[in-house]
Amino acid sequence: MKKILSLVLSIPTPSNISLMWNFGSLLGLSMFVQVLSGFFLSMHYVAEINLAFFSYIFMGKLFLNGFMLQMVHAHFSSIIFIIMYIHILKSLLNKSFNNIMMWISGNIMLLLIMMSAFLGYVLPWGQMSFWGATVITNILSSIPYLGPKITNWVWGGFSVDNATLNRFFSLHFLVPFLVLFMSIMHLNILHMKGSSNQMGLNSSNDKVYFGKSFVFKDMVSLFLLMFFYFFFLLFYLDQHYSMAKENFFPADPLNTPLHIKPEWYFMFAYALLRSVPSKVGGILSLLILFFLFFLLALSNSFYSKFFFLKKIKILLIIFLFLMLTNLGYKMIEYPFTELSLFSGVLFMFLLLL
Repeated sequence: MKKILSLVLSIPTPSNISLMWNFGSLLGLSMFVQVLSGFFLSMHYVAEINLAFFSYIFMGKLFLNGFMLQMVHAHFSSIIFIIMYIHILKSLLNKSFNNIMMWISGNIMLLLIMMSAFLGYVLPWGQMSFWGATVITNILSSIPYLGPKITNWVWGGFSVDNATLNRFFSLHFLVPFLVLFMSIMHLNILHMKGSSNQMGLNSSNDKVYFGKSFVFKDMVSLFLLMFFYFFFLLFYLDQHYSMAKENFFPADPLNTPLHIKPEWYFMFAYALLRSVPSKVGGILSLLILFFLFFLLALSNSFYSKFFFLKKIKILLIIFLFLMLTNLGYKMIEYPFTELSLFSGVLFMFLLLL
């Protein structure tokens, strides 16, 4: 253990990296908190459609500090995605995608975390959980020939039911282990070539030891994250900022919510998906979007952090991402679907450039 610690502390690191490089360690801490809180919640959760919602309510009402534990688990999912999106932004700014294997492993982790978040959103078995699972799993039915059979296989029947809930609970436990495996690979690839730097240029000679220069900065960032989070958690415990109010009612297959929507961190993809009238077209647009993210590993168009056109391009990508996220909350009607389609196409065009 001492050898591993000394090895980590002696890793050569670019001398000019900033606080933006701390988001990787913040992401690791947030995932640890999420896994730990989820482990304790799973002790009281019942994966059965007639009891799942009431076991969720039981956790919040009857056992000691259960509501706080629920809020930690629910809110840290949002914190993980905030940190992850900032981490991706930093990678775009500093040409981290030119390290092909590291970029691909990071994108695989992003997809796995998205999958885990979706699976966890279904488990409370409220109205939005049930209908969200129904809508998203129905996407599989658009696969030619095999789509309906694959959908029924995922459901474990002819609709979202008890077998679906059991499978989602098991997978929600399994996927974090895959994320852990990929994060170890991600870190290993990172330390083989070293971190990028502020300039976005090769600075193999301008490096210092990680332990002497950056451990304290990382600890300050971790402390600030936990301080701000627990401040809001303790003083605004009853505020459910990101949760749909429909999810505080038990799942009812006979009562469809007016506006079925996912959590905020999926809104950009949801807005693009529903902007295309064809189900197959919506799926293809999402696949193209994620494929372009993987394809950035082969791109060399962003030369330096200070290249003017690159700055404009990054600002436009951030603006379009926020715009798509906002449009995902709107009703499926004119002009919101047209704006979503235009923003999505422009977003993919900028990635392609």
